[in-house]
Order: sequence, then structure tokens, then C-alpha cells
Amino acid sequence: MKKITMMDNLTLYVNKSEYKIEIDEKFTKVSSLDELEDLEQSLPGFFDVESISRQNNKIYLVYDLPEGYQSLENAKNYVPVIKLQLIKNLLDTDALLEADGMTYLDLTNVFFKSFKEIKVLYRSNGNLPYHKDLSTLEQYKLFVLGFFSDKFSYKRFVVNKDNLLRKENNEFMFSVNAMTSYVDLKTLVDNELEKEQSKFYEKVQFQAISKKKGKKRKVYLWGLGMLVVGLLFAGAVKQVEKNVAADYKADIADMKIENELTFAVSSGDTKKAKALMEKKGDNPEDIATMLVEAGKFDEAVAYDKSIEKYVVSYLYKIGQKEKLLDLTSKSDYLSTEKEIVEFNSDSLAAKASLIEDKDTLQRLAMAFIEHENYEFAKETLERMKTDSSETLKLTKAEKKKVDQLLKKSDLEIEVSSLNDQISTLNQDSMFGETEEDKVKREDELKKAEDKLVELQKELIKLDEKLGMDD
Repeated sequence: MKKITMMDNLTLYVNKSEYKIEIDEKFTKVSSLDELEDLEQSLPGFFDVESISRQNNKIYLVYDLPEGYQSLENAKNYVPVIKLQLIKNLLDTDALLEADGMTYLDLTNVFFKSFKEIKVLYRSNGNLPYHKDLSTLEQYKLFVLGFFSDKFSYKRFVVNKDNLLRKENNEFMFSVNAMTSYVDLKTLVDNELEKEQSKFYEKVQFQAISKKKGKKRKVYLWGLGMLVVGLLFAGAVKQVEKNVAADYKADIADMKIENELTFAVSSGDTKKAKALMEKKGDNPEDIATMLVEAGKFDEAVAYDKSIEKYVVSYLYKIGQKEKLLDLTSKSDYLSTEKEIVEFNSDSLAAKASLIEDKDTLQRLAMAFIEHENYEFAKETLERMKTDSSETLKLTKAEKKKVDQLLKKSDLEIEVSSLNDQISTLNQDSMFGETEEDKVKREDELKKAEDKLVELQKELIKLDEKLGMDD
């Protein structure tokens, strides 16, 4: 089956460079294809339509993309400076102005070949669906938020922007949402891009500089601090000035430690970083967390045993769960987590009833789903839902996610069954059959394929809710 994705009420089928958009007629104002002729006219910021057709109460638009273009969905995890450059270029192109706002800025509908070559796929002429309820400015703002965010998809910002902004707690994103004109939005993006370019340049420069320059920076900061102290103590000062000077001296001493700590962590000198944090009086959990985020997982566990759970969740968060297998630290908890990563279906199914940690159980259920063992996934999720023990007690949000994962498992099982049915019906065509049998079989095949597409659409929407669409 070709790759399927959705934009609002449109279904997008992708097969290599061919992109086909399917629109149910009930979402259009089309009585004749003549009403779509103007979509065949070229616009600079959009790809040309190869063909427009109508079949079984559905409108189809087919595009053949030039080589090298890819959707912005593929750039979702790029560093901020690159994402801001792409945002700037789309705003400079002003595709919404060209199309009178009649399109979608869903990331699957916007494509780039280089920073200067950015185009939109689908557009409407008013007779096909588009974001009628959103102004041009609001569409641009939602695009910037959905693309810039590392946590949430564009689709989720469209339906739940205010709540997601609170979770993001990002000054730039708050500013984007507050913009009242297209010109102000462009200026904001340009200014943020300049900041990120400067930060990115400094970071690259810093990484290329030897430790010698790092030492110079330390000396500079310390020298500046001593200058402040010297000025405060110069001449005959009153007692109150002495107190102020003492406060500054303490602050500068703290600054010196923080400065040394920053360089120790950034250079990977965790031994020195640990010693500095101990000198500051930081608690063991904070020190262990520093070690985890520096990649010293075994060292972190040895320093503070309670950090085990954070090690596991951190490795999943950064997409490197396989590194669990490299840990030399031993415990029943880590052994179970390693087995989940290694994934022996029968062994894990037998062990599921013994697991008493809800996060571990959820990771097990997700592993079953990832390996398409949906029946085992259902069993694990049902236990999470019904077990009343204190360690497995779910919050309201966790219960909601378990219900969604159960629904996903049911849908996947149904999709698998339909695929088997379609395969059987296709194989039946190899054997002798009457014309009547052939018509009956083809009718059953069409119904099964239509049902399969509907289920896949439902799965796409559910994956969006679960955050599994990125």
C-alpha cells in the first residue's frame, strides 16, 4: 500500500515522486470539473497539477514533484537556525497571498529543495476545501508554531494552540502568537533568525577553539570580577559599602564556580564537574542527572541508584534506547528494561504479569505495538487499565493514553485481517472462475480496499493524538 497521510478532509497518497490528493465530493462545491480549470494555471510558489479527475464521488488531483524536493515534515527536527531560515523563505514567498489564502500550510503540503527553493503542493480556488475559518495571518502563525516546535505537530497546533503554547513556554512562540500583522511577523522571524545565526556561529566557533581559549575566558571573567571587588574596596569606604563589597565578592566566587562548571560539563570533564557540584552542595540526584545528560550512565547509577528510572526514560526520550544494552549496572529493573529493548515476544508476554512499574509496562506495550504483536499489546494495556495496585495506579491523562493505545491495537488487528482478506481475494483470481464469480469477488475486493483506506485514515488521526505521527 502506498503511503497515506491526511490534511483536514483531504487524503494524500504518496508513491515516490507522485502525489495524489483525494477529496470526497461532499467537502467540495464542484458540479463540473470545468470549475477547477483555473487550478491548472501555474503559480510561482506552487507545484503544477498534472491532472484533475473525478471518480466514484471523489475528486483527484495528481502532482509529479521535481527531483530533490522533500516535505517540511522531514525538516521538523532540524536545528532552530535552519528551521527559521526555511520559515523566512516561505514568508518571503508569501504563498498564501498568491492563493488568496486558499490552501493548507500543513508540513506535508510544503516542500523544500534548498533554503531558497520552497513550494506548496495543494491549493484551492474556493470550490475545494481550505482553511476557510482562518485568516492568512493566523495560518502563517500556526505554520511557524507547528514547524518551530520540537514537541508538537502542526496539526495539533491547529486544534489546540493555546494549551500547547502553555506547555512550550517559549518566548519566541508566545511572540509569534501575539503578532497582529504579516509585516510584524516577518520582522519577528528575521530578528529571531539573526539571534540564532549568531548563537549557532558562536557554538561552532567555540567547538573549533582549543581548551586554551576556554582558559582565557575563565581568566577574563575572573579578572572582571576582581576588578569590581577592587573598585568597591578602593579608598576609605563605609561599613555599608564593605557589606556590599562582601556580597559582590561572594557572587563573583559563585560565578567563578559556575563558569568552571559550565566548561567542565561542555568539555566532557565530568570528574571535575562532579567535584564542583559537590563543592557547591548540590544534591546527589542533581549530580547524577548531570552525569546522565553527559552520557555517563553507569557512573550516574553508581553515584545515585535512584537515577535508574531517569536513565531509562532519558534514553527513550533521545531515541537511543539501544544504549540500555551497553549498561554494566545490574538490577532487576534494568534487566527487565533491557529485555524489552532486546524484545523476545514469548518471554516478555510471560513476564508481563510480574512487572509492577507502570512506565515499564507502557514501554512493554509500545514495544509489542512496534513489533506488530497487537494481541500481546492489548493484554498488557488491559492489565494497566484494570489493575488496582498502588504502583500501577494511572492518572487521568495516563488512562486516556492507555485507551487510545488499546484502540490503536484493535484497529491494527482489523487492518491486518483486511490485508489478509485482500490477499486471498487477489489470489483467487488466479484460478478458474465464472464471470458471475469474478464480479462478486471484485465487488468484495473493492469493499475490503475501501474499508482498509478508512481504517488507515482513522489510524493516522489516532497516531496524531498519540504523538506517534512525527
